[in-house]
Amino acid sequence: MPILFSRMVPDLTYASNRLASVPGLWFGSAPEAVAALSTRYRPHRLLLADTKAGLDFRHHAIVCEGASLNLLRYGPELVVDAGTFDTFYMLEFPLSGGVDIQYGDRRVSSRVGSGLVLSPGSHIRSTWRADTTQVMLRLERNFVEQAWQRHTNEARRRTPIFQAELDLEASAGRRIARLIGMMVEEKIEAGCAAALSPMPLVNAVLETLFEHVPVKAVATVESVAAGPVPAHVRDFRRLLDAPSYLPLTVAELAAELDVSTRTLTTGMRRFTGYSPHDYLTMRRMEHARKLLDQGGISIMQVAERVGYANAGRFAASFRAYCGVNPSRLSEHDSR
Repeated sequence: MPILFSRMVPDLTYASNRLASVPGLWFGSAPEAVAALSTRYRPHRLLLADTKAGLDFRHHAIVCEGASLNLLRYGPELVVDAGTFDTFYMLEFPLSGGVDIQYGDRRVSSRVGSGLVLSPGSHIRSTWRADTTQVMLRLERNFVEQAWQRHTNEARRRTPIFQAELDLEASAGRRIARLIGMMVEEKIEAGCAAALSPMPLVNAVLETLFEHVPVKAVATVESVAAGPVPAHVRDFRRLLDAPSYLPLTVAELAAELDVSTRTLTTGMRRFTGYSPHDYLTMRRMEHARKLLDQGGISIMQVAERVGYANAGRFAASFRAYCGVNPSRLSEHDSR
């Protein structure tokens, strides 16, 4: 059934109703919701204002190259302690309710008619008001950095950090809302076999941000929070941007970087907060989810592509991170 919201943002309202029509996740408990989103976004905590309140958690998503479009709601008022975004940017637009965020050392807010552009590098703790539903565009950090490098013609790749607040009544906000509506429509209407490439629309969103939203660039996202990062930490994360490295073990990846597993573990924990194993598992599950969402591939094939020789062990890891069995997504794809 379509979800109807304020007509203040018609393009996003349209996008939300179309997103609600694709297979999604529905849960009534916080642990299930946390598990479901830990792979698509990042590991996080949920803190309910009323600990006895049940969730009305819904998440619908469609995946594009370099991006994903999401419809997300929790139901009751709660706090999402997301930590620091590491591998992606997030554009968030409330269709009802609103969100107040401790964003590094600043406080920012969004309501119907406004949005937020959240960049890597700052700790994020969000308070979702009751009955908040958001359309969200996730942009992969690697993709955004490459686009920024092309835009600026700089020799070195850097991380753009955007002003967080975005007014949907301003020309840039209206354009981004229209582009998101078009992305959803084309992705759903075209179908898997003859889908138009979403890249022109994703690139148009980025060009709008680059040209019309205040932005600064830093050498790496880590320089915002932790100072210079060892090359082996930076290179470990960038290795895992390539799916071909995901089947390797932590020891094999450390050998690829010519460092010991202990050195890699110490550096990763200090500068990212993850152990190498946890970070590798997260990236494996992110890629597995993309493969399953795209369809046309068996669960065993997905398991092998992300480093699991046993489909049962893969399914257990996937369920722990995503809150759903991979077979459920395969069933959706076959319908």
